[in-house]
Amino acid sequence: MNAAIADGYTVVICAAPACSTEQSNGISAALRDCVRSSRHGVLVVSGCYLGAISCRLRPVGPLVLVKPCDAHRRPTGPVVCVGPLRSDDDVAAVQEWIRIARFDPALLPPHLVALHRTTRAAMHN
Repeated sequence: MNAAIADGYTVVICAAPACSTEQSNGISAALRDCVRSSRHGVLVVSGCYLGAISCRLRPVGPLVLVKPCDAHRRPTGPVVCVGPLRSDDDVAAVQEWIRIARFDPALLPPHLVALHRTTRAAMHN
């Protein structure tokens, strides 16, 4: 998928217990800085968006949803579920991915989009 560069995006960080780790505050701050450096980026902190059962069945760690949009905040592509973020390298990879604004899951390390691929495949069953 050769995604076009998005004008804007919404980044949603989950703050539910399964996403909260010792690194959560640092991850939030890093993503906040990344979003602040964009013209049309928005950062949202939310509760769990997977549901109780799905959340319990996945590895613990912060999850992030990213939705590309145009300059008027209209969606332009599918939501990408990224995570769990478990290391500084994971956070750096997500920051760079957001900064280039192509939002193609293939541009992220495979372990960061495994949950995204699983949920996308489940929608087709």
